Amino acid sequence: MYEFLLSFHNITRWLVLLAAVYLVYRSVVGLSRRSYEPSDRQAGLIYTGLMDVQLLLGVLLMILSPVVQSALANPGAAMQNSQIRFFIAEHWVLMLAAVVLAHVGSVRIKKATDALLKHRQALVWYGSSIVLLLLAIPWWRPLLRLG
Repeated sequence: MYEFLLSFHNITRWLVLLAAVYLVYRSVVGLSRRSYEPSDRQAGLIYTGLMDVQLLLGVLLMILSPVVQSALANPGAAMQNSQIRFFIAEHWVLMLAAVVLAHVGSVRIKKATDALLKHRQALVWYGSSIVLLLLAIPWWRPLLRLG
């Protein structure tokens, strides 16, 4: 079960990154055309929804992870290892913040009245979320884990 969830979490990471690229593209193009279309809103919802799926998978992985379980048994030793510390202290905090920023952005965009303001809000809030997302990805791990 743990290996399946880890693989699914990894695959979903790429979907989140693709959604992020598409979202930024829609926002930049939207600024120049000065209109906010339903597909712009949909791009934000897809990104936010995929972030929610990632969060759920991440919580399940933290519960089932043998690495996290052993780290919690001896937190002092775990904090001495930079890779283990990354997962038990840094990764989930940055990712949770990224999810929160995506949701705040979604609400701010929905409440904005002007198309230009909607795209600016998207770039600020989703952009901040994406920056945290990129900082929190363990790039040293296999880029595609399928088993």
